[in-house]
Parts: sequence; structure tokens; C-alpha cells
Amino acid sequence: MLSAVAENAARKRAELGDVPKKTMNQTMYLVKWAGLGYEHCSWETKKDVNDDKLIAEFHKLNNTFPDEPDMPMEAKEAWLEFRDKLYDPNEPHSYKNGNRLRDYQVEGVNWLASTWYKKQGCILADEMGLGKTVQIVCYIEHIFRVEKVHRPFLVVVPLSTVEHWRREFEGWTDMICCIYHDRQRVWRDVLREYEWYYEDRPHTAEFLKFDVLVTTYDTLIGDFDVISQIPFRVAVVDEAHRLRNQKGRLLECMREISAKGTMQYGFQSRVLMSGTPLQNDLTELWTLLNFIEPFKFPDLDNFQLNFGNMANREQVESLQQMISPYMLRRVKEDVAKDIPAKEETVIDVELTSIQKQYYRAIFEHNHAFLNIGATRNTAPKLMNIQMELRKVCNHPFLLEGVEHRETDRQFKEFSEKGLFENKAPEEQQRLLNEHGYIMTSGKMVLLDKLLPKLKQEGHKILIFSQMVKMLDLISEYCDLRDFRYERLDGRVRGTERQKSIDRFENDPESFIFLLSTRAGGVGINLTAAGM
Repeated sequence: MLSAVAENAARKRAELGDVPKKTMNQTMYLVKWAGLGYEHCSWETKKDVNDDKLIAEFHKLNNTFPDEPDMPMEAKEAWLEFRDKLYDPNEPHSYKNGNRLRDYQVEGVNWLASTWYKKQGCILADEMGLGKTVQIVCYIEHIFRVEKVHRPFLVVVPLSTVEHWRREFEGWTDMICCIYHDRQRVWRDVLREYEWYYEDRPHTAEFLKFDVLVTTYDTLIGDFDVISQIPFRVAVVDEAHRLRNQKGRLLECMREISAKGTMQYGFQSRVLMSGTPLQNDLTELWTLLNFIEPFKFPDLDNFQLNFGNMANREQVESLQQMISPYMLRRVKEDVAKDIPAKEETVIDVELTSIQKQYYRAIFEHNHAFLNIGATRNTAPKLMNIQMELRKVCNHPFLLEGVEHRETDRQFKEFSEKGLFENKAPEEQQRLLNEHGYIMTSGKMVLLDKLLPKLKQEGHKILIFSQMVKMLDLISEYCDLRDFRYERLDGRVRGTERQKSIDRFENDPESFIFLLSTRAGGVGINLTAAGM
């Protein structure tokens, strides 16, 4: 990835993209502004760039070619004897900027590297929070530095984590990392022109600028016709349970990429990362094992016959023995005793009277009650009763048409009681919002009691929800109570996601982070939060 210009007075960062051109007797550089897409690129003079170090790095990048072939895949006899310990955990290797791994992370890199020498795929299944990302980065760096395998490496990750991966590669290695993601294909075409290829070299896989390509699941699928032309030495998939669907497009794409790399080099290191490799049943586990080692785990029926029901201890032990060479799983209490144990508190919340009314009406299919004050199109839908009951248990406003109906009813009730007398329209709206957003939901009543106390004590809070509309309601509540918050769900663009994470981590005034379980529940480090 091209280096970033230091922040200027306007706190904007830029990245140099195109080769310089001469205009009016001065050199111009095409600048990609960090955090913005390629549609916002601009030509700037050297004086405007005002960063000699960055310009030197830019010229170095655009004049660096692979000057010697990679080492042959056949390892020396010494390597074939499999060195189980490549690094001493008591004297960890010093990476870029003096960074050092923790002892269990060193053991993880040793294990990953041993799979390279054994020419086998693997699954790094450490529990969340143990640093799987940095272990993979150091594994790739080991292949790059020790084995002189320079490029290319592929890492496929969730959108929310792409910037984190870039920072880890730039902070721990000297490798060139290209973040390949943009919502529009036309700008990804521009990105490839400037960040993949040299101007005066063929635009082929033999002459790539980058060492590591980090991309997202959707970008890989959308641009598979381009990405699949590159034979990768290592292919990593973060949150690999996304591959569990045997008929899914992502798994199909990764299999073709694996075949391409294997045909080109004789062996491609396939590495999966997942803190939850087994989510529902053993079929999903077999799918992952079949991807990394298709010849060792070729038959699903035979796998299910042997391990499908797990009826006795012998089956469990037999399965553990079979997969142990291919999977490494550690948990916090075993390897990171300095990390505080997670405490879980379950609080039972009673439904409010309004929630009880709608719950009973939905459960009993009482259309007469549900249609009061609503048209046929705005009344709550009863096609999926279970989902509608889940909605009303969170907040009745999640039901179709209920927010407008209840707000009108409450406005009339407050007016009749004289609660709006001598109050400005803003105060009237505040009263309605407090009743609507808070008092109609048992969960919101509890939040309204807890959050002011937690804020006073200096805590930072994460709030997850499976329903984006519920996050909308909590956002309105935060505005009502003047709580500073960040938000991450499927509607937040990739560049804005990392900015939200940084603000929450570094800004002492940022109190709450609202996250959807789908977009925010994977691969994000939020160490500032305590609850």
C-alpha cells in the first residue's frame, strides 16, 4: 500500500498514486486522500504534498521490481525434518518498531510456520481476543523474510476489519499491503491501475507492486474475474465460518483461488481464522477441513458416519486426534491469565403495559386491535409471528405503524391532561420522545436507569442488536440524553467504520458504541469498552 502523508493543518491525509508528471515546469503528483475514494483524487505539486519522506517512499515503490525468482518450493532437508520451534517464546523476535509477540503468540506463529514446512493447510481457532490477526501477520512476515517468498499473499476479511489489517501489516512488517475495496467497480479499476501495476511493466501477476492483498468477501466475489488471475502463495480467510455454506459463492471462489495457487507453485498455504469453527453442526467443520485439506477430508458422508452423532467419549477423542494437526485452539484462561475473566449478568426485564397489549394481540391474531388507526399497509404484519413477538419484546415501535399510532395517542392524552400548557414546541416534543422511546419499552427503561450511572463512573459501553431499527431507536435515545455515541452497522461505509472505532477508543467523551451483531460482531478490537 502506498504510504500516507502526515496530517496537515486541515487534518487530511493523502496517498501518492500516479507517477509524477511535468506541468508548467513543475512536477505534479496524483494524490489519493486517505479516507476518500479514488473519485476524489487530485493532482498536487511537491510543495503542496510537503512530505519528502513520503515522496521518497513513492519513488522507491514505483521503481521496485521482483529482481530474483522465489526460492523453489522444495525445502532443504533440514526444513523437511520440521522445526517445531522456530522462535523462542522466552526471547521473541523483534519486529518492525520493536514490536514483540506474547509467548503464546510466538507458539502460534511457530505452529503456523510448521504447517508451511509440512505443506498442509490449517485453522487458527484461538478464542476471540488472543490476537489471531497479529499471529497471521507475523506468519506471512516469516515466509516473506525467512523463506524469501515475496509475493503475492491474499487475505480475505470482513469489511469492518480491513483498516485494522492494514495497520497491523504496516506496524509489524515492511511488506507492501494493498487494501482492495471500493463500493463501485469503476474506482476499483482505477485502484488496480495505480496500486497493482507499474506504468512501464506488463499488467500481469508477475509484476505486482504489492506483497499482500487485503480484500473483503463481497469484493472478492464481485471482482473474482480479476483476482482469480493471480496465483497466491498464501490464502487467508478471516472469520472463516463464512465458508460453512457448501454451495456458497465465497467458498466456490476460494476453491478456485486455491487451485490456481497450487497449480502454479505446487503448494498454496491455506489458512482459516475463526474463533467459532463449530457453530451449528459437524457438517460446517467438515466444510472448513475439506477446504484446507481436500485430500485428507474428501468425503462428508464418511465423516458424518464416524462423528455425526458424537454419542460417546471415544468419538470425541478420535475427532480431536484427527483434526489436531490442522487446528490450533487456545482459550484465554489457558494462555492469557492476565486478561480479566468475562463476567456475565442476565437481567430479566418485565414488559411494559403497552408491550403486553401488542404481544397478546399478535399472539392471538387480534387484527381488530392491531388495525386501530392504521391502514392495511401500515398495520403490523403477522406473516412471521415469532419475529413480530421478538420485535415487541425489544420495543413496540419496531412494529409497522405503531410509532405513529402511539405518538398520536400520547399527544392527545398529554393535551387533555394539560401537560403541554405553557411549553414550547421543543419541550412538548421532548416529553413525547421521553415517553415514546423510553417508557414504552422495558429494556429502554432499564437502559435509562443504568447508563447515566455508568457514564458518571467513567465506563464505556457496547450495545449490540440484531435489529438495525432498534439501533435507530437507541440512537434517538442517545440524542435525547446527550450521550456521545458511535455506530457500526451494514449502512456504515468501510472508511467510516474505522474512524468510528478510533473515536471510541481515543476520545474520552465517546460513551456508547452501537453495533449490529452482523457487521460489528466479528474481528473488531474495542479495548476501551468495559461493558
